[in-house]
Amino acid sequence: TQLIAEQGFSRTTLAQIGEKAGYSRGLVNERFGSKGELVRVLADEFQTHFAHDRLEPALVHRHGLDALLVTIDTYLPFLVRSESLGRAYYELLGESIGLVPEIHATFVDADRALRAGVEQTIRSGVRAGEIPKDVDPGAFAVFIVALLRGTVLQWLLDASGFDLDAVRAEI
Repeated sequence: TQLIAEQGFSRTTLAQIGEKAGYSRGLVNERFGSKGELVRVLADEFQTHFAHDRLEPALVHRHGLDALLVTIDTYLPFLVRSESLGRAYYELLGESIGLVPEIHATFVDADRALRAGVEQTIRSGVRAGEIPKDVDPGAFAVFIVALLRGTVLQWLLDASGFDLDAVRAEI
């Protein structure tokens, strides 16, 4: 995770990962079989850590607009505090768009899962009358995910360029 966060997927070898972890060069390859599988495991770890360890406990007994706001308020600090895991995830996400086609499907699935969760939360807000009925939950979920991802990308590019807490409060 640290190596990918520092130098990206393309420039990281399985041998480097094995060495960094204190194992033989071949052990990582034997365990994961390919860099693509390693990426799938890292993406799953990130999603599990965010969804199950952070978001689900924060959403207990919450629904609708309140749950949407808690989701937003949980996502941004999580990325900042997750240090190399969050940075590695975004490095991989960026590289999955065109540079590394073998990891593309992993991030398409992750993006769809995040949007689906946000969309479900929006739908519950519409049902509760907390979000206007004319809001398209699918389109609004894309907007919310774009807002979160865009904010994180800007923070990763220039963390000292703006106050993330102030942005979070405005969102």
